[in-house]
Amino acid sequence: MRVRLSLVACLLAFAAAAPATSQPRGGDAGLEPEQAAAVAREVDRLRRELVRMGRAEAGGERAAAGQRERLNLLNTREAALKARIDANRSDIVRLLAALQNYQRQPPPALLVSPRSAKDAVRAAILIRAITPELEARGRGLAAEAEAIRQVRRAAAAASEALFQAESEKADRQAEVQSLITEKRSLERRLYGDLEPGAVEARAVAARAGSMGELVQGLAARGGEETASGPPDRLLPPVQGEVAGRFGQRTAGRGRGEGWTYRTGPSAVVLSPADAHIEYAGPLKDWGLVLILRLSGGYHLVLAGMQTADGGVGRSVVAGEPVGRMADGKAPELYLEMRKGATPIDPARWLGAPARG
Repeated sequence: MRVRLSLVACLLAFAAAAPATSQPRGGDAGLEPEQAAAVAREVDRLRRELVRMGRAEAGGERAAAGQRERLNLLNTREAALKARIDANRSDIVRLLAALQNYQRQPPPALLVSPRSAKDAVRAAILIRAITPELEARGRGLAAEAEAIRQVRRAAAAASEALFQAESEKADRQAEVQSLITEKRSLERRLYGDLEPGAVEARAVAARAGSMGELVQGLAARGGEETASGPPDRLLPPVQGEVAGRFGQRTAGRGRGEGWTYRTGPSAVVLSPADAHIEYAGPLKDWGLVLILRLSGGYHLVLAGMQTADGGVGRSVVAGEPVGRMADGKAPELYLEMRKGATPIDPARWLGAPARG
């Protein structure tokens, strides 16, 4: 880490010392071609490192979710065992008390009335009949008690594994954020200030009354277009359960026009494809929205994040971290794919069957 920071510091210092009159090609902010090439190589390296760390963090989230689920299952199993033991405990206690009382005070073998003798025989027969059942219940109780001890040991191990997974996840989050900060700093040196584009995009968002109007308005601003279609496939933006798909009814929004993922707290959001950031900011009723422009006039919408990384006009690659979910209970990320203003089911790009 110290080596990388030193390299970045040297590159920035070298860039700052460049002559003010130099205006290299491609819009570089006062860098000589050799300097710009060096900074560009460092940006590419940081981008590759971000992709690697983003995948590692997503894998860590998957591991933490698995340990969390296992811990919940173990706790549920322990509760069920305890309930079963509690349900049988009173009966077992009464049977044991009766048997112990009979053993302490058996009926006399001699000098008893015929009726007492009959009662003694009946009691003996009853005791002989219930003893195997009582012993079986005792063995079952002991087995369930041992099962609870095993479950508790497994739960302790799962809790420790979960703590380890969460700690590693936090470490990766910090490193990812550090890499993003470095990359932003170098991009500002390499490409200059893109704030005017961001201001214009926010103005379009302020006028838009819907997601379709925003995407259409951003597309009307122009941008580099290609004759090719969208990517061959899209990466899942987050690790989590798909809670809603294209065409399904959604609460408050009618027919769903995208996919919804239920994620873990503070989950990293990855770019599903190589893209340019068209907009990052709020939109009416949607909260924070990130809109990515793909090739062929396609757009991806990501909504529901707490933070978005990357500025308008910047490029991202598939798997690069572009945001983070809220640190709350079961946050949800919304993904939408559009061709112009028309929403499209992203199922075939995400490797899932489309729903009509």
